[in-house]
Amino acid sequence: MNNAIVLILTLLLSVMAVADHHKDVGGDRHRGDLFAAADADKDGKVSFDEHEAMIAEMAVKGRERFNEMDADSDGYVTKEEAKAMRKTIRERMKKVGKAFRKTMKELKD
Repeated sequence: MNNAIVLILTLLLSVMAVADHHKDVGGDRHRGDLFAAADADKDGKVSFDEHEAMIAEMAVKGRERFNEMDADSDGYVTKEEAKAMRKTIRERMKKVGKAFRKTMKELKD
């Protein structure tokens, strides 16, 4: 039973992380989350240094995503590479969802 609970929590966190990564960038909630993340000292304001730190963090994550998409490491992302990455992400989501549904079914039985 404990293993099932740990598995469910792990799956939920995975789904939440992927869902968070794919949130609507233009939504008010996302902007609020970005503000909260940038406000490192939680004083309700974003200083220039906090802003620059957030931009640097976003740039690092962007480079990581680019490098993951650039399958042949030639410094370019082709439409085919981008399409392959979208397919990989969809497959990951399906596996997580399938494992989650299986675990939930096992818990019900």
